[in-house]
Amino acid sequence: MKVRDILKNKGPEVFTIGEDKPLRDAVDVLARNNIGVLIVISDQGKIDGIISERDILKACSNNPEAFLNLPVRDCMTKKLLIAEPDDEIDYVQKIMTDNRIRHLPVLNNKILVGLISIGDVVKAQLSDKIYENKYLMDYISGNVR
Repeated sequence: MKVRDILKNKGPEVFTIGEDKPLRDAVDVLARNNIGVLIVISDQGKIDGIISERDILKACSNNPEAFLNLPVRDCMTKKLLIAEPDDEIDYVQKIMTDNRIRHLPVLNNKILVGLISIGDVVKAQLSDKIYENKYLMDYISGNVR
């Protein structure tokens, strides 16, 4: 199974925020949409990073009185790990697990085409195993032609 299969089911919707926006705006978008990350976009429309709940908590702990007024660019993760549509699910799961991250932007020829979470990956793997299990049970019982 590939990343593109997850995106077919999930869709391409990705929430973004400008790098100059205050963290207050990022917190509002995250809370309003019940999501965990935003892709950070520069004024030129380029992907500059990602901001997660974890990044916001770090900013809060470092500057509790004024963190909501900090610009997103000062708190975001700049070293962006990505997935591509043809990446295997097992590969992206390893990237996410090894780097202790829960979300990966999906880029195709440097264009943002989606975002996947570790939950999306687990759900896809579970679905795949359920179908495989059903097929094997049918095969064993003689129901496969």
